Amino acid sequence: MPQKIKKIANNVEKQNNSPIIILSKPQLGNNIGATARVMANFGVYKLRVVNPRSGWLNSETYSSSSGASAIIDNAGIFDEVKDSISDLDIVYATTARRRDLIKEVLSPKSAAVDMRDNIKQGKRVGILFGGEKSGLSNEELTYADKIITAPVNPEFASLNLAQAVCVTVYEYYSSGNIKALGRVTDSDKGRFEGLATDKTKNANKKEYIHFLEFLEKALTDKGFFSAPEKKSIMLNNIRSMFQRQNLTQKDIKILFGIFKQLLNK
Repeated sequence: MPQKIKKIANNVEKQNNSPIIILSKPQLGNNIGATARVMANFGVYKLRVVNPRSGWLNSETYSSSSGASAIIDNAGIFDEVKDSISDLDIVYATTARRRDLIKEVLSPKSAAVDMRDNIKQGKRVGILFGGEKSGLSNEELTYADKIITAPVNPEFASLNLAQAVCVTVYEYYSSGNIKALGRVTDSDKGRFEGLATDKTKNANKKEYIHFLEFLEKALTDKGFFSAPEKKSIMLNNIRSMFQRQNLTQKDIKILFGIFKQLLNK
């Protein structure tokens, strides 16, 4: 078994402090597989499936999971929504349509914060998603404590099932204390917001000055400053232009190489 799948299987078994994803009447196995994939992407591993279409568990389901097969293998299967939520304390339901139900409505971002607050209090939380054809029924929505509605194009508001799960679990994951971006492995420590300087450092003032003095001399020797009275202003503009670039030590070395090569020709 690949290491990635082993890790997911271990997380499925141990995780008790994250929302449980509940799919009601999903029609397509590939959507269930894709749901498992995005759940693993964002660190949510508990899946429950309510009354899925016959034959949903097939090779396409597993291939769509892209290695998150342990989530599918450990999914709870239920006949009705009420059975799938009976052990939960708080249930959020997702819908894009306005319903005649008086319930608190949250965006995925606000819901993520609300879920974390409830989980910190020891409550078990579930997120309910409807099937591909018509979403959740009004009856199914009555079991929910709160509604999650994403900000989408009002003229094209319907999301694919796995996409809807992705939006929600992404917001939940990113609401945590997440610093590194992208893949994190033994050989790749991930990325962080801002200029990526993990293999170099920002150039210091001494390096900037050294480069700019070299450039000034080169430009002077080549007769760039044809109007001596404007030299000071032009130099100030050149210094400011390069200073604005937030150059790294590597950038400075490359610029030195470029200008030296040009000057030698």
